[in-house]
Amino acid sequence: MRFTSILLASCAVLTLSGCAKKEAVVAGKWGYIDKQGQFIILPQFDSASEISDKGALVFTNKHLMRLDPETKQESKIPVGPEDKAELPPLPEVRAAEAGTDTYKILEGEAVIFDPADKERELPSIFPEKGSACVRFGDKFAFIGPDGKLSGAIFDEARPYQEGRAAVKQNGKWGFINKKGVMVIPPQYLDAGSFSHGLAPVKQKSEEEK
Repeated sequence: MRFTSILLASCAVLTLSGCAKKEAVVAGKWGYIDKQGQFIILPQFDSASEISDKGALVFTNKHLMRLDPETKQESKIPVGPEDKAELPPLPEVRAAEAGTDTYKILEGEAVIFDPADKERELPSIFPEKGSACVRFGDKFAFIGPDGKLSGAIFDEARPYQEGRAAVKQNGKWGFINKKGVMVIPPQYLDAGSFSHGLAPVKQKSEEEK
């Protein structure tokens, strides 16, 4: 089995033979942060996916591999031919005016949420009855179960997962909490959603620091 060393934030490189000398982290690469914005797996990958129950897919040194979310090392689960180290697409559902300061949500031409329909069950785009991430014109926003805007409007955004949502503001990605407060300031070139306590982010290049 091929093994690739993974740079962790413990300032060591873990290999099959134990700890090795610390290596330099290359800017402009992907790594994984915790909910405090601290790198747990340092930026080192050319591309990366969000973490699923089978782990995360990462691409480095022309090698696609799967990371175990517990050990933070290469997983024993093999990589399949359809597996890719990439983020899911941004939401396609969009907001449409439903009344004064309220919005319904469309998927294509179909209405999947209307705040006037009090009997209808909330669709799955509302995580834990929180706010849904939608396209808002050429921007992105979050709509609450009451049909009202929840927080600011962003250049791009991803749905809430584990109490955080990745949002793009002024060309950089950060994370907001369920109250819409920016808890990890915009600083990344790209970002995915949290899962298993970690989110993939693309670190700034040296020129942008």
